[in-house]
Amino acid sequence: MTLDFPIESKLAQKVWDNFKRELDHKLKDLSPSEQEEVSQELLSHLYESALNDPADLEEERYLNAIERLGSLDDTLTPLVEDLLLHSSLTKGNPFAVISSLKKTASKGLVHILGTCILGFGYFTCIMLFVMAIAHLFDPGVGIWLHESGSLSFSFSAQPDATQFLASYFSLAAIIFSGIGYLFLNRLLRFFISLSTQSKTY
Repeated sequence: MTLDFPIESKLAQKVWDNFKRELDHKLKDLSPSEQEEVSQELLSHLYESALNDPADLEEERYLNAIERLGSLDDTLTPLVEDLLLHSSLTKGNPFAVISSLKKTASKGLVHILGTCILGFGYFTCIMLFVMAIAHLFDPGVGIWLHESGSLSFSFSAQPDATQFLASYFSLAAIIFSGIGYLFLNRLLRFFISLSTQSKTY
């Protein structure tokens, strides 16, 4: 929903329009709905800040509010990057997954731990998918159950073990790797959303 921001002074309106023009340029890579959402949030913040400014002239109040807001590059660049990354993850882009894991790992110990868990999950999904394809050409590829109760992933037959889902391994592995990949993407987008929401405009 587009909000109205009534401005009385022509000079103040010019200051506002110049700011909005620069803001629109910074957000041009986002989807229309994201542009609208971020723009309205930032403009609302700016308008409220100007209303609470003690300066006598309206245009001076808006100039002071813009100065308090700081550089749009510093404010918007990380946010736009996160939103674009989120959009790429929604489309299942594997390069976006790698970029997001790198970005998450750079934010501290907790994020590093989360990155390791997610990275292991993606590795498992990829390995299952590769094994599913390889199983079509070599039935010995699969998951093997040993007498000790342990499971092992193997690209060759294990004489002392029983193959798990021997007849349906390829189908099951493709299904589970696909579901796992989609689930991990949703989890990664969730973490990015938390990071994006924590940013203040």
